[in-house]
Amino acid sequence: MTERSAPRNRPVSLRYLSPDALDAYLQQQGDRVACVVGFGVRPVAATASGQPVLWVDMPVYGSDAAYEVWTSDKPVTRYQDGLLTGVVNEDVFFGGMAVRLDGAEDLGGATQRAFTAIFDFLQRSGYPNLIRVWNYFPAINAVENGMERYRSFSVGRHEAFVRCDRKIEDSPAACALGSRDGPLVIYFLAARFPGLQIENPRQISAYSYPKQYGPRSPTFSRATLAFKDDPRVLFISGTASILGHETVHPDSVELQTRETLANVRAVIDQAVLQGFPPVDFARDLALKIYVRHARDFPVVMDIVGKEFGAVSEMIALQADICRTDLLMEIEAACWSGAR
Repeated sequence: MTERSAPRNRPVSLRYLSPDALDAYLQQQGDRVACVVGFGVRPVAATASGQPVLWVDMPVYGSDAAYEVWTSDKPVTRYQDGLLTGVVNEDVFFGGMAVRLDGAEDLGGATQRAFTAIFDFLQRSGYPNLIRVWNYFPAINAVENGMERYRSFSVGRHEAFVRCDRKIEDSPAACALGSRDGPLVIYFLAARFPGLQIENPRQISAYSYPKQYGPRSPTFSRATLAFKDDPRVLFISGTASILGHETVHPDSVELQTRETLANVRAVIDQAVLQGFPPVDFARDLALKIYVRHARDFPVVMDIVGKEFGAVSEMIALQADICRTDLLMEIEAACWSGAR
């Protein structure tokens, strides 16, 4: 977490910051700050400078808290539409919401309502193309009303796609992880122009999973290659130890980590076939690592370090994964082009 500026010619840039480094960085970036998400066990609603923070109750490996900060290469304007808050410029919209889960509405219903509101807003605003979505909610593996909560979430998300006439095959890159407590937190990046969906030849597309994973398959693509011109951004979805549609190595966090990294590399390779340049991991790669059990962090971090070396940005969080037999998951963002 060094003190450096975000590259000014990227449509969006990402930094993972400690609490001590946050406010100086926000002041430096000024009106280019697009989204601030906090992780840890002590919620913060806003920074010292007044920047709103979308908080996720999720422990951070090696720290009490950490912040995910997205910036844009062009100034942004703040926007609010009901529960949805965000920023906008001529190229992108970065938005987010926190939906309370108070028992009056099941998770599937809350999810459908949230995504319907997002789609309605994006269609009205002129940023109809959903590029990347992050989803966090508590008790992801718990059973509620006879259905695992992740599957209920998947049903609600899928129904919103259908009701809003969204093509499932054009689903954005996404992740869904279990927080310790709190609301359903959703934040996303949308753009005027569509991205290119990238799939993994080692895996069945998530939206084509068989019925054993629930009445509605997860609605996301393995990755989205965003923006028409350099520098482009490859958003890689939450990726785990899955071959075809099945979990592999359920009893070994070491083997799951290696399989996950093989899947991340396979997605990057597919993007390269679509014209994305080879990735310089030390300069153009950001990783967010989720580990179910705290005892497994050293194993996971050691393997990731040997695979990718010193990547430009990285954070590690303790989270429940969408399947009970998955012990870890990794998401990534990669940049190309001039700097």
